Amino acid sequence: MSNLMKIMKCAILLMLFLSLAVLPSTAEITIKEKILNKTNDSITVIDEIGRTVTIDLPVKNIIAVDYRGMETLLALDTEDMFVGVDKSYHTRYPFLGLKDTPEVSLTHATEMDYEKILLQEPDLVIVPRSQGALADEITNKLQGVPVLTLDLGHRAHLIPEVQIVGQILGKEAEADRLISWINKYDSLVENRTKDLKSDDIPTFYYEATSTSSKWKANVPVGRSGLVAEGCGGRNVAAGLNDTDGIHSLQMDPEWVLVQNPDYIFFDFHSGKSGPGKTETDVKDALDIMIKERSSDGIGNVTAIRNNHTYAIDYDFVCGPRWVVGHVCFAKWLHPDLFEDIDPEQINKEFLKDFLGAEVEGTWVYPAPE
Repeated sequence: MSNLMKIMKCAILLMLFLSLAVLPSTAEITIKEKILNKTNDSITVIDEIGRTVTIDLPVKNIIAVDYRGMETLLALDTEDMFVGVDKSYHTRYPFLGLKDTPEVSLTHATEMDYEKILLQEPDLVIVPRSQGALADEITNKLQGVPVLTLDLGHRAHLIPEVQIVGQILGKEAEADRLISWINKYDSLVENRTKDLKSDDIPTFYYEATSTSSKWKANVPVGRSGLVAEGCGGRNVAAGLNDTDGIHSLQMDPEWVLVQNPDYIFFDFHSGKSGPGKTETDVKDALDIMIKERSSDGIGNVTAIRNNHTYAIDYDFVCGPRWVVGHVCFAKWLHPDLFEDIDPEQINKEFLKDFLGAEVEGTWVYPAPE
């Protein structure tokens, strides 16, 4: 090869290296797409449902009308900014403070007290995705107070939304710290399960129990279902739906019996587990779940026969603690790969380091070991 050819080759390689070096990460691309403009006086963003919202800066007073997003927001050291919450927050998370903060809505913003909200003089009101279609109407009723639609709980949306909130509230460093914590344990699970062979990947059925209906299968794209993905197992409900946003599908019990999953998971809501609950409380609730399905033949499923049936609290699949649930699923499915990892310690770490709380309770049963 001539010297000229060598020089040209080196130049091309150098240009390629430099171009790759300046390529933004996926997160950076997302932020550039979502934050349209930011000055010292205002920020314009695109929210979760595609609305363009301009917010005056600095933001001092905020209201969130869905308790499910509160862990994420409070983990950014925003406690002194809240001037309103939804009613369920004080019931569900009394250990997180804000006990004197006014209740301005019912759960999930299903009913909002607009007069009371305006009395708190918020600079920003955050509503859940479920109320996104009403966001413009809510803005009008709040006389132009900016209303932002954010999920703040779904694994797929959490990190970019944390970055956006960090920019809006002047909490960029806190947002980076929270994201690093989430990525640490997400990467741990990925690295330890990535080389599993197909024969080493068990199947599981994951049931949503938030309604009176039995046999509602959490699908992989839903909030709960996505947390169980990438843990070294295969959801038997994978591929059943083609619509984004579906959380669970009503199934016939015979379908589950035919699938014969190796593991069964139930997600718990409505105080069956979590803060203040003992192992006995959660065990009894899980036993009831199984007994209620006995007439459908659940006792013949491999998961039941091998005692591979587990309960997980919704706190562990929603908000930053989704990654604790992620570790739980991985350790239940592959205890040998996660022998040195204690999900309960990860939970305590988050509560103490990000929320300044020490909480007794039982979020999963049986505990991964």
